[in-house]
Amino acid sequence: MKSGNSNQVFSQVPDSNEINEYIKEYLKYSGYSNTLECFEAEIKSKQVSSKMSNKQQQQKQLNDDIPRIFQLLKTDNIKTKREINLEKEQKLFNKKYQQILQAGRQIFSVSINLLQLLHSLKETAKNENLSESLENYKIQLGKYHKVIINEGKPEGNELITEQVMHEHKTKLFKNYQDKNVDGMIEVLLSLRVNALQIAPELRKNLVYELIRNDVFNIDATDKFDFIVQLLDINNQSLRHAIASLISVISSTLRGVEYLTYNGGNMIIIEKIIKILKEQENGSVTQRFCLAILQKASIKDTVIPTYVHNEMIQWIISLIQKSINTKIHIFCLDFASATLANIIHTPYTLTYLEKQSRFTHQIMEQFLKFIKEQIQVSVMMHILICLSYLSKENFAKQMEECRFIERISEFVEYYSVINTENEAAEIDKKTILDLCAHMFHPKDTSLDNSETLELNELKTEDRIREYENEQGELIFECFQDEVS
Repeated sequence: MKSGNSNQVFSQVPDSNEINEYIKEYLKYSGYSNTLECFEAEIKSKQVSSKMSNKQQQQKQLNDDIPRIFQLLKTDNIKTKREINLEKEQKLFNKKYQQILQAGRQIFSVSINLLQLLHSLKETAKNENLSESLENYKIQLGKYHKVIINEGKPEGNELITEQVMHEHKTKLFKNYQDKNVDGMIEVLLSLRVNALQIAPELRKNLVYELIRNDVFNIDATDKFDFIVQLLDINNQSLRHAIASLISVISSTLRGVEYLTYNGGNMIIIEKIIKILKEQENGSVTQRFCLAILQKASIKDTVIPTYVHNEMIQWIISLIQKSINTKIHIFCLDFASATLANIIHTPYTLTYLEKQSRFTHQIMEQFLKFIKEQIQVSVMMHILICLSYLSKENFAKQMEECRFIERISEFVEYYSVINTENEAAEIDKKTILDLCAHMFHPKDTSLDNSETLELNELKTEDRIREYENEQGELIFECFQDEVS
């Protein structure tokens, strides 16, 4: 038995020569030349003298604790608690993913049955528009079906052809002239479905193609008449369709410039804000409006329009409502990110300096929010807003609100909250690291992340909720959309 254990321990220990090579590489990289020379000399000495036999070496490994470097490099590492939890979460996500796919297949089954029923009514109705609508619905349904059968993986590896783009634009104008709202919706949704199908790495180029083809006739006329008239039509389905396509276009800085005519005209932004405020909180159209406004908020020239249209007040009110009423997390996440981008700009900070009472009110509200049970992403955005207000220019409001004291109380309170799982623990650490960076720039004892700038975000590093870690564009798509 003892001999078996000896063989087991010995088999677990990595090759000493391999470890020696790792150590030499490290010493070379770190510039420890003298240590490296001594180390190499010692290795040669041991190889020549062969002080210990193989049997003695095995016995030493049994009697002594194996150095940690051996444990790090051995092939059969024991999984950490975090790795086990991540595996469990991955299995859970896969299960939910399959459930969603199954639900999608069932929805398409119902949709196909409804199309067949409509086909049976077509002959009786003898309506040419109905026939054309049915064909368009079949095409659109087919495109969504490809997304489902590919299990969400983008099928398209090519951009929409010039001809297809031109046909869509021509149909859109014709349906508008004919006052055919259903026809306009179909064209707009068809363009968006094409955008959703395309591979992530090609999405930016697709946005550029939509701009180049001047889909909303802005460049050709030097006006926004066409898109404004579309937005003014009081039809929820049309507003959903156009807002979702505008959201696609606004996913790049060039798209924001196209929609604002290089920052010279904010009429589309104003219309989107108006539609946003008319929507039921958490609705699909409201989500797309917030996506557009958040994406556009990285451009300084749009911020005065947000301020004058009371977007600061509206977003604060939305977060306040979410404390007692369930509101879609997308709305809260994008709204609070937009709020942080608004407050970050020199224009807003100058405005707040002149509006001391208003500044006191929003500072007080932010400090109340951080003691509430709000989503972690929203909490982070509120803390970022507070960091922008923790300046000498707002010293009077900070004193009146007991700013420093209340931030310290929050950090103390948040440091001892219980976390239910690994993900919650990571969120907690992120919040505390953020506080350490933004409110205690000279004291980095709480901070281990080494990822954030002290107290400031650069303009180009504004909160961008619409790009993933690789910088590829993410086009919003929600399960509860009605096509």
